[in-house]
Amino acid sequence: MDFSTVGQLIVEAEADGRIGQLRGVSGLSGGALVGMLQRLALHQRERGCYLEIGVFQGNTLLSVAHASPGIRAFGIDNFSQFDPEGTNKSIIETRIADNAIQNATLLDLDYEDALERYTELMPGTKAGLYFVDGPHDYRSQLMCLLLARPHLARNAIIVVDDCNYRHVRLANRDFLVAHPEFKLLFQAYTPTHPGNATAEQLESARAGWWNGVNVIVHDPDDVLLPMHPPTLRDRALYENEHLVHAAKRGFLAPEAVAFFSELLDFHPVRAARNFVRTLRKSRSTSASHVGAFASMNTFSDDLDAPRFNAGLAP
Repeated sequence: MDFSTVGQLIVEAEADGRIGQLRGVSGLSGGALVGMLQRLALHQRERGCYLEIGVFQGNTLLSVAHASPGIRAFGIDNFSQFDPEGTNKSIIETRIADNAIQNATLLDLDYEDALERYTELMPGTKAGLYFVDGPHDYRSQLMCLLLARPHLARNAIIVVDDCNYRHVRLANRDFLVAHPEFKLLFQAYTPTHPGNATAEQLESARAGWWNGVNVIVHDPDDVLLPMHPPTLRDRALYENEHLVHAAKRGFLAPEAVAFFSELLDFHPVRAARNFVRTLRKSRSTSASHVGAFASMNTFSDDLDAPRFNAGLAP
C-alpha cells in the first residue's frame, strides 16, 4: 500500500474540506474529517466496504456514501445516546430519501451485537475503511477495534474520532501495542472539546478535526515506524475503576463526580441540583445494580456451579 498517497489525501482534506454538500445534512464533525473520510473511501473502494460505528444524524455516513456511490456504506447505531427525542433514525432515513442515496445501509443495533454478527449482516465484504465514533468509554473504544479486527481488509484504514479524550487515545495505544501489524499514520488534536471552546476555537474545529482524530492503518509489511498517541502513564485514574465497579452504588459515580466538582468549584446551587439527581437515580435504578456490601462487591453469588466447556470430551 502506498501510505504516502493516504497522507496526501489527508493533507488535501485538511486544506479543502468536504467534497460537495448534501441537502439538509449536518452533524458534529469537522470539515477536514468529513473530507478525509470521503477521500479515503474512494481510495479504499477496491478493498471493501465503508463501516461506521456511531451514526448520530448521518452526516459522515451519508457524505461518504454520496461521494462514493460505488461503495457499500454501513452505519451501526442503536440510538441510545444523543437522541433525547428519539428522532435521529427517522432524520437519517429522511436524509437518505431526500438525497436519493442508494448505497447506505443503517443497522439499528448495539455495536457489539452488530460486529459479532458481521458476516451475517454484511456478507461478502471486508471493511476497507472503518470509522469509529461510538461510545467513547475506554472499553467500548477498545472493543470497537478488537471486534472489527477479523473483518478488516488487508491494508484497511481505521479512523477514530474524538481522540482529544485521553481514554480514547489510551484504548488506541493499547490496540496498537497488542497488534503491531497496525500503525498510527496520522494524529491531529484541537485545544479542547468544541463544547468548551472559544468562538475562534470553535470555528477552527468546525473547519478542521472537531475533537481530535487518529488514523490507524493495517501495515502487514511493516513499512511504517511504530508510533503511539500520547497518553498518561500514571494508571491510578483507570485502576480506580475497580473501586467504582465493586462499590455498593458504583453506578452513581458520574453523579458523584459532578456533585463534588460543583462543590469544590464553589457552585453550591449546581451541587444541590446534582445531589437531587443522584437521589432520583438511586431510587429508580434496578436492585441488580446495588451491591450488598459497602465495597468489594463481586456480584457472583448467583453464578453457575463449576463446569467445563461443553465441547470438552468426557
